[in-house]
Amino acid sequence: MNFQKKILIIDGDPYFVDELKKMGIFDKYHIGFSSDGAAGIKKAMEFNPDLIVCGVDIEPVDGYQVYNILRDSLLLNEIPFIFLKYNATLEDIRNGMNLGADDFLVKPVDPSELARSIEMRFQKYMANGYKFTREFNTLFELSPNGIIVCSQKAVLRANGSLKTLLKTDKRKPLNLRIGDLFESSSLQKIKNWMHVSLKNSNIVFNDSVILNDFSGGQLTMNLVMASNTLHPDFEQFIGFFTPIFTQNRNVLSDKVASEVCNLLRGEKIVFANNLEEKITKIFSPAAESSIKRSNSLFTKRENQVLYLSLEGLPIKIIADKLSISTRTVEKYRSQLMKKSGANNIVEVIVFSLKNGLIKI
Repeated sequence: MNFQKKILIIDGDPYFVDELKKMGIFDKYHIGFSSDGAAGIKKAMEFNPDLIVCGVDIEPVDGYQVYNILRDSLLLNEIPFIFLKYNATLEDIRNGMNLGADDFLVKPVDPSELARSIEMRFQKYMANGYKFTREFNTLFELSPNGIIVCSQKAVLRANGSLKTLLKTDKRKPLNLRIGDLFESSSLQKIKNWMHVSLKNSNIVFNDSVILNDFSGGQLTMNLVMASNTLHPDFEQFIGFFTPIFTQNRNVLSDKVASEVCNLLRGEKIVFANNLEEKITKIFSPAAESSIKRSNSLFTKRENQVLYLSLEGLPIKIIADKLSISTRTVEKYRSQLMKKSGANNIVEVIVFSLKNGLIKI
């Protein structure tokens, strides 16, 4: 079985790409290439890389737009990202790093410098101990219920739903100790379970707990927690919060709790329709109908225009492929922007990725 790390290089400079292909230092990686930004976005979805190296001066979608789309897609928002640019100024580098990139290198790049940057990014990334599959990231971010990944001491990661419950900015990491998140008696219950679960990973925590929110208040939730078998080398746990339904049903049934944990901690989670429906039926019947409504947001022809736009094709080529006029293509693109509340086609793509309307 091939366990090579996968690196996607998005760059329109054929000489630079040829030089990279000749580097023996990249033999230990599985390398994918794309020559423009739009194709790079599509390739990223298919290739599921562990790291992306992206030129800034690419077309028709530049490197900054590629970065924003992939981060906003919720599919690749955890992997390291390195920018490259010829004769980059200090302002260029500052702009790239302010976006959140992991590194910004100035072309022409010394091969050993690029290799060193890549290796450092991988070391830092894996040291965090919570690299997830793309499908897990999708489930984690889109879940209507709060989810955390934690060690015995700290919250390593929390999704937007939990941050909303805690009344804090969902765009920022929590940076909390476990003792700050849970009320003392709840914390003791969880720590006792963690101690036991490290010896028997099949034991699931399923009980009501009290959380401390950022306004100084508290809220009672049901917590289903399991050891994170995604990363057996780290002491990690996945917690899934659900509302307390009624006085007679303070916790989920053990059967449902086990089912949820198995869905969350499976290494090859596939976010297919049957899994999506299973999750939403258990926890949020309203979400299921919402997903079905969103999938029919665009018409068949609008979707055709959207997919061709995603490939970076100009309006004239899209018109020829669909045997319609350029004015009609512009009309469909205008409808796409209106329905998604976007100002341009790139924002339509971001919206579609966020809401699962694009299947690549």
